Amino acid sequence: MTGGLAALFFLFNTGQLSSEKSKLVNTADAVAYSAGVMHARTLNYLAYTNRAMLANTVAIAQLVSLSSWRQYADTAAQRGSRLGNPVKYPAYFSSYLALQERSDNSNGGGERDELEKLARQADEAISGLLRNAQTTAYQGMLTARQQVMDEVAEANYRRGADGTVVAEPLPSGPDSFRSFVKEYTGNERERFGELAQTAAKLDRFQESRSWSLDATYPDCSTARNHNHTDWIARAGGTELLGLDEWKAIDTMSEHVWKPQNQWDTQCLRPVEKIVGTGGQSAAETASVDPDPRHYDYSVLKNKFNTPLAMATSLSSSWGYSGIPEFFDLSREDIESEDPSLRFSVRLRRHVAQTSTSEGRSRIVVTPRLNNNRANAPSNELVAVSTSKVYFRRPLGSCAGGLGGSRDNCRGGHETGSLFNPYWHVGLVQDGSVATARALQGVALP
Repeated sequence: MTGGLAALFFLFNTGQLSSEKSKLVNTADAVAYSAGVMHARTLNYLAYTNRAMLANTVAIAQLVSLSSWRQYADTAAQRGSRLGNPVKYPAYFSSYLALQERSDNSNGGGERDELEKLARQADEAISGLLRNAQTTAYQGMLTARQQVMDEVAEANYRRGADGTVVAEPLPSGPDSFRSFVKEYTGNERERFGELAQTAAKLDRFQESRSWSLDATYPDCSTARNHNHTDWIARAGGTELLGLDEWKAIDTMSEHVWKPQNQWDTQCLRPVEKIVGTGGQSAAETASVDPDPRHYDYSVLKNKFNTPLAMATSLSSSWGYSGIPEFFDLSREDIESEDPSLRFSVRLRRHVAQTSTSEGRSRIVVTPRLNNNRANAPSNELVAVSTSKVYFRRPLGSCAGGLGGSRDNCRGGHETGSLFNPYWHVGLVQDGSVATARALQGVALP
């Protein structure tokens, strides 16, 4: 009978320990997955807000372009009467009539004021709402993550009815989320600036507003002896200067062949006659841009008109806070082909909290019949689990449709960043078990 009772006590403790360990492992998986979900949702939220800030930044570039173009249209309507010759410039005549009609029926200054108002609203949305939302999401996640981990662990143990358990990040180094995500400020905003410039120029109106038109005849008839004729040169575009200014320039000039001097009968000198001029900047301090390649080479096409447009942009500059500060992956992870975030958690449960005879069970340890002990290092049962947050575009959004390969998305493999909200979470195995054993003082043979 004594042997039977001893075996029964042994089976009881073994079963309770197995149950405790299984429950602890399952709880660790639930806690790690919940923390991973928080990471993925935060990364996706940062991606959504980055895209919203990028959209508003491009909108500011578009509004700057429209304001410059509207100024050009106003001045062209006032100065362009000589271009309203249906014989010399028949292809331009319909545009001339349209400009005249619009100028008579619109308030150019009022329209430009409305454009400035929209640009300021977009800038305020970036620097106020969206940036604050990003910072709150980033800082709030780090604070709320531990609370969620505790709540999930407690829920698995019926809010303390089954004893207590301690949930904590595996203390193996710096917080992996802080190492994975970086805030880019100051001169580190180049990546956002490059994306904004590229996105703005996807609209061809931003990249180039240029054309040229030859006259059917020159004013100076002898210019034909050299195959010359008068022409209209229209040039313009929008540029991001540095990281803190959008500038748009629009110019239109008529180039007419004139005599070089009183003895020149062949009209060998081209003279620029300014017709339409527009310029608009959005910056805290507008600047003069000397780069001849900008605005679709406007200064090379209309060398006297372009400085006038530049001066116009300086005198009518809008306030603009510049390319925003933003969150993205760390530089090391941006350069990785498959960036991912791993986060390990450790759950500790003191033996006294278990339902064994050493803990909360009514069957207690006795010196003779029930002397079975867990002999857990540090008198704690420990379980570890690791979540992995990774980037994958859904198959349904790939070029090949639902049956397509992820590597066919957008023409090739897509690397994760915080400009696309396709972050997912799963559980993985890694070296966290060995780290946890070392922390608990377990020596393996």
